[in-house]
Amino acid sequence: MMESRAEIKIENSDLQLLLIKIRSKYTSLTDAARRVADFILSNHSEAVYLSITELAKKSGVSESTVTKFIKTIGYNSFHDLRICLARAPRNTVGEDIIYGEISLDDDVESICTNVFHNNIDSLRDSLRILDFESVEKAASLMLKARKIDFYGMGSSAVATMNAKMRLYRIGLLCFTYSDPHEQIISASLLKQGDVAVAISNSGKSSDTVKALELAKQSGATTICITNHDDTPITQFADIKLFTSTKDSEELSESLHARIAELSLLDALYVCIASKMKKQALSNLYKTSQAIKNHKI
Repeated sequence: MMESRAEIKIENSDLQLLLIKIRSKYTSLTDAARRVADFILSNHSEAVYLSITELAKKSGVSESTVTKFIKTIGYNSFHDLRICLARAPRNTVGEDIIYGEISLDDDVESICTNVFHNNIDSLRDSLRILDFESVEKAASLMLKARKIDFYGMGSSAVATMNAKMRLYRIGLLCFTYSDPHEQIISASLLKQGDVAVAISNSGKSSDTVKALELAKQSGATTICITNHDDTPITQFADIKLFTSTKDSEELSESLHARIAELSLLDALYVCIASKMKKQALSNLYKTSQAIKNHKI
């Protein structure tokens, strides 16, 4: 059954893109617009049959709020929104199970299945919205950089440490900072020709945002990786790279965000290595031999 559900979701790209767009904009929406978003996210099979007046009534908002919401998530009209909803197959039952929060009362098989499917969904959705031109530009700038700073807190710090180690082994000078004081000290000393990469799933991590702001003021090229558009961190990013994961409103930590962040950083790493070609392979061989010959 799980495989058939996954196949249904792959085919249903229009609906998925709509839901991804809503989640990406969710934190920047007004309270009234969030009510529209909440209704569509929870009742998209019903929403396709509603008029704009009925959708407004169901959401407890005015028609003008629905219209503004539609524009905010990138659609020209209510008609365009309904087209995306109408293209969804009516047998999408089970999506809430695949995407839903994991119950602590579930058995081991259910927990494992949901964790894996949540991560698969996060990767698939993130790939759907990935701007390949931005990835290409970021990789080129990082390759040419005198120095690369990575900033991240919590689980995002894990992603930055992984990226730093990968890039370091192919010869790029890079550092990672999770301590707020170290972040702002390093950011303040960057200069033109340097690159700062800040990761914040929410886009609102104040220390990480401040570090990217200082890096930009110092003249460095700034890159952000986040799950949400129109958030503080995007204001200071020259290049914006987005993941798409379904976050819990109750929990500040997303179970699936780290997987998407790691994969996006891995993609950047391979793009950079592909530009270096033989030099990247040579450096990997040298570092592998050094580790192999090291005696503890």
